[in-house]
Amino acid sequence: MLIARDEQIAVLKARLAGAESGTGTATVLTGGVTCGKTTLLSQFAELAEDSGALVLRAGCARAEQRLPFGALAQLLPAPALADERIAKALDHDPDRMVAENELLRVSRAVGATLFALAEDRPLAILLDDAQYCDAPSMSCLLYLVRRLGGQRVTVVLTEGAGPLALDPAVRAELSRQPHFEALPVDPLPAGNDLPLTGGNPQLMRGLTEGRFTEALLGCLHRAAPSTVEVLGGIAVVGSAEDVAELLGREVDADLLALRASGLLNPGDQAHPDVAAAALGTFSPEAAADLHERAAVLTHTAGAAPEVVAGHLLRAPRLRPDWAVAVLSDAADAALRDQRPADAVRYLELARTITTDPAHRLDLAALLARITWRLDPGQSARHLEPLVTAARDGRLAGRDTTELVGYLLWQGKHDEALTGIRGLAGDAHQLAQAELWLSTTYPGLKRRIRFDQLLPGGQTGAVPRPTVLGAEHLLQRSQFGERDQISPQEEFGALLTLIYAGRLDAAAHWGRLHHLRLRTTSRTGQALLAAVRAEIAMRQGELTVAHREASEALRVLSERGWGVGIGLPLANLLLALIGMGRLDEAAEVAERPVPQAMFDTRFGLHYAYARGQYSMTIGRHQAALADFLFCGELMQNWGMDQPSVVPWRTGAAQAWLELGNRGQARKLVDAQLALTGLEQPRVRGISLRVLAAASEPGQRPQLVAEAVKLLEAAGDRLERAKALQLLAGERRPQAPRVKPKPVRPAGEVVRGLEKLSESESRVAALAVCGCSNREIAGKLYITVSTVEQHLTRAYRKLGIKRRCDLPIELQTLAIRSA
Repeated sequence: MLIARDEQIAVLKARLAGAESGTGTATVLTGGVTCGKTTLLSQFAELAEDSGALVLRAGCARAEQRLPFGALAQLLPAPALADERIAKALDHDPDRMVAENELLRVSRAVGATLFALAEDRPLAILLDDAQYCDAPSMSCLLYLVRRLGGQRVTVVLTEGAGPLALDPAVRAELSRQPHFEALPVDPLPAGNDLPLTGGNPQLMRGLTEGRFTEALLGCLHRAAPSTVEVLGGIAVVGSAEDVAELLGREVDADLLALRASGLLNPGDQAHPDVAAAALGTFSPEAAADLHERAAVLTHTAGAAPEVVAGHLLRAPRLRPDWAVAVLSDAADAALRDQRPADAVRYLELARTITTDPAHRLDLAALLARITWRLDPGQSARHLEPLVTAARDGRLAGRDTTELVGYLLWQGKHDEALTGIRGLAGDAHQLAQAELWLSTTYPGLKRRIRFDQLLPGGQTGAVPRPTVLGAEHLLQRSQFGERDQISPQEEFGALLTLIYAGRLDAAAHWGRLHHLRLRTTSRTGQALLAAVRAEIAMRQGELTVAHREASEALRVLSERGWGVGIGLPLANLLLALIGMGRLDEAAEVAERPVPQAMFDTRFGLHYAYARGQYSMTIGRHQAALADFLFCGELMQNWGMDQPSVVPWRTGAAQAWLELGNRGQARKLVDAQLALTGLEQPRVRGISLRVLAAASEPGQRPQLVAEAVKLLEAAGDRLERAKALQLLAGERRPQAPRVKPKPVRPAGEVVRGLEKLSESESRVAALAVCGCSNREIAGKLYITVSTVEQHLTRAYRKLGIKRRCDLPIELQTLAIRSA
């Protein structure tokens, strides 16, 4: 660091040489805090000593500024201290002022002693941080300086800049002397580090050594409090230009000190980290006070709403009448600039300030809408006032419909249905709510009579989602009405394209929406990742499906995903199964899921994937139960479309493993009857499973057609399975559990109605392969109670073993999951 101080060292050496030849000199090193003045003084002391000079050195401190003769006591050598007049002065009572005549006597004695010492060898008197020197010591020093002509003495002082400079009277006295010179100690060249360190040696060293914050705080501690206040003010208003008005005082001296220390860069700009560190030294009350003043000043000056709002956020006590309007305008600007998190902060503060109940309710609705896009889990805190308002009939139709969507997503079905009933008479909003229930939450549809909520004479017909309608909605969202369409609606439209086999179109729109949503909506990002995982899984891209499903679950928490978590979990589970990573698949399968999910289509995806996992590990009865559960739900909901989840082929494969080929063929035939040529993937899967259930001679033709269809659909994984079957090979699988014997197909199980509810629940879990201990844990009963329920169930059903329990019990098990 000292290499850059060669110029100052050369000047000081010349001053020392002059003193050696009998020409006394006085020098002041001037610079900002921690700019290297003390280090430079130390290096000069070593040079002086090496040249044979006697070095007398003292350091002053702010805390000792009122101690009379404190600096002088450090400077004087032993011979001077032996002088009775000097010794008596140094023993001066700190609380008593030094008389002028006494000060003059001491100064004469000190001068005589030091000049006598200089006759033997040159004398270097060094005083660090001279701005803190006590007045009596400084008077003695000035007495010496005025008499340096012809003396072999050099005096070197250091001073700070701005408020830490020498007293103006002292500096004026020094400047009058012919042998005086001021030597600046400026910041060093800092290269790329200039914006952060300003060339301040201590900050440069701290940055190099990885302790920049420590070095910066040390620098601020050495600075004058007024200077730190100015730097904190710059952190608040952003520039030095406005800080004087903010603080209500002159700041020129402090700005000079900041420039001299490198804490202000050219153009009087402070690095944000440096300014923030200065503000961080303020008490919370002092910082808030600055922001209060800044809020008023910037508002009066007509600053942008976001600038004023930023100060209002940090001034909790300030509640002016104009604040709500400013915060609302700032939120609008933040949303236009794709900064939704900032908009939320502004609106939350506005809601606490406003005294208008209607406006407070509008703000709550807007906050729920924005936070849902960020993370549905965050929106929950804004829903309570909306639920209350909807119950009281005070919430607008569109806001009520959106509230219903939020509540459905979070599995709060009772509150959502209450909200729907509050839409009575609003045909448009009721149609939207009914569409949501019909397509995404069909398990709730039967719990409400929409025809009774419509105005007289209206039919309540609900438009069904179509490919054309989905693409139209995505176009509107992308290019013109993005604020009017929720991520849920976009999500539903993309799934509509997927179910229709339009994977390329879904991927295209997904990419466009990803580019738009990547900085504005965490919810949108997560939903799109889930869509990409679904597309990848249907194309047999296991690695992509795993990556995208994992990303979807990373972006949103489980709470944020709500009932929608079934879709990414399903694809993550299917991808892990396909990749043979069964230990990880087991962890996914064991994750808790919301029970309300099974009233939604997301529950279908999850139950289907869980069935595939059970098939892979050899639990064929449990797998069959999951597939049949999917079928029961889809049939009850009136959405039995194999393109959503092909539950029949799943169940058919389970029946094949359980030895019931006839039942398997029946299910596959039924699925083929529901599947046209416009669905080559589902049809190809169906033909592959039909081939497996057929006689060997029938298989080649069926598999060949399946391969052709799956190749056209672009599903590489299913095509590979078909090719293996065509070649007479079996795809390597994880070790399977030997299936348990089942009753002959078609046998009617009688006696189920005789079972009590408790016996049915225990027997249902036993059918799914749970041990007695696992059943006890799930139902919160003892193992002994489980054994008793099973014994009674066996007797009523006329069976002797667990493996004879009827498969029909498994649907009950899934509902209890």
